Order: sequence, then structure tokens, then C-alpha cells
Amino acid sequence: MRNTGRAVASWSVTVRHSDQDNLRLLGTWNARGSQSGDNLTFTGGPLAPGASASFGYQVSKSGRGNARPSGCSVVGGTCGVS
Repeated sequence: MRNTGRAVASWSVTVRHSDQDNLRLLGTWNARGSQSGDNLTFTGGPLAPGASASFGYQVSKSGRGNARPSGCSVVGGTCGVS
């Protein structure tokens, strides 16, 4: 993500994983992660104007197939899942 506005003290991105059986957040890098049901929220520290931040995470789930995200939201901006 890139900050196109003013300096911020922290950032937050929520990623949704719809209809995943027993989704579990295993680990994160470059952010703090928490889980509430199928929603994973990632937060990080200050982000200067024009600066960018990236993060990653690993999840597990029951059943076959991948645990692909179904959507995301970010405070004060937009995001997309590809």
C-alpha cells in the first residue's frame, strides 16, 4: 500500500476470507495480525506521505483448495484482492 495523503501514526487493513472451514492465522510479517472469524486485520506503524508498506501472512484451513481472500478494506483508502 502507498500513503497518498498526510503522515499517519498507524495503518490498518482487513482481509476477508469468506466460507473457509476452520480458518486460522498462522503468522504475519511486516505487520501485526489478529483474527475475528473469517476476517484478518493487519496493522502497522507510521507511514509518511508517499511512503509504502507491504505485509504478508500465512493461514491454514480445513478441506481442499486454497484459502483465497474474498475482499479487503483499508481505513481512509481503497484496496483490492488479486
